[in-house]
Amino acid sequence: MLIETLSVREAREQLPSVLERFRKGDRTPVGVGSHRKTEAVMVPVEVFDELTAERARSLTQAAASVHAEGLTVGADVEAITERWARGEISTVQMRQLVRQLYGAS
Repeated sequence: MLIETLSVREAREQLPSVLERFRKGDRTPVGVGSHRKTEAVMVPVEVFDELTAERARSLTQAAASVHAEGLTVGADVEAITERWARGEISTVQMRQLVRQLYGAS
């Protein structure tokens, strides 16, 4: 997906207009970064909420699948996956942390 990417200076200058676009229902992400290389993305809070809710649904489905197999998810794994669902860590980081728990680095 190609997104508009603003320099930090442009983002600072255009932030009020970007927020106004979001308030009017525009859901188009806006990138921010040095030299037009996207380093961060601004999205309306509704979009962020949808993304984190989808991650939470994925975790619920995964837990149900594990439970259907007669297994349980440990509290340590739950804590890691909840951090992932909130967007605090990446998918790669989540996998690495879970593997470390089980000595499968």
